[in-house]
Amino acid sequence: MRTVTIQKPVVDLKATGAQIKSLRIKSGYTVHDIQAVFGFEYPQAVYAWESGKSIPTIDNLLVLAHLFDAAVEEIVIQRMIEVKVSCVSNKIEKLCNKNCNDCKLRLSA
Repeated sequence: MRTVTIQKPVVDLKATGAQIKSLRIKSGYTVHDIQAVFGFEYPQAVYAWESGKSIPTIDNLLVLAHLFDAAVEEIVIQRMIEVKVSCVSNKIEKLCNKNCNDCKLRLSA
């Protein structure tokens, strides 16, 4: 069994929140407008998104994408982290071999 280090995409909550705020302002919406669209009693959920404390659900991201005339990929900002993976099954071994051969993975031990 071998271990490889892969680059794994994760959602950057702070950057995504900043992007939501930026797109909201650019689109001419207020926090209270977004609150009304989603039927939230209070605007805290919108503020939590914009501050990176939480992220909208997939359904809510689709609504935001429609409101902002943007793709979900434009709203969600990702960053890469390194993760060690043990190639313990045939399927993972094939993935490790394929990605190692394509220079997408770096052997670690």
